[in-house]
Amino acid sequence: MKKGRLVLPSDIWRKLGINAADEFFVQELESDSLVLKGVNLRALMQDIIEKARNVDMDRLENEIEEEANRLARRKYKILD
Repeated sequence: MKKGRLVLPSDIWRKLGINAADEFFVQELESDSLVLKGVNLRALMQDIIEKARNVDMDRLENEIEEEANRLARRKYKILD
């Protein structure tokens, strides 16, 4: 991915406590408006990993199979 650069005035850096290594999510609101949201990717990934550890894989597999069967019955008009 190509990195772009965005320059912010130093007084904004100080006011918001921004560091050079900080990462941001950027969302375009309109053709001339952007929103920058600071994001801690390491903390976000650790949170996702922790939540994934708590997933009951057998239950998830059963739920996926049930949903696939439901969709197949509907698609092929199979009655229960």
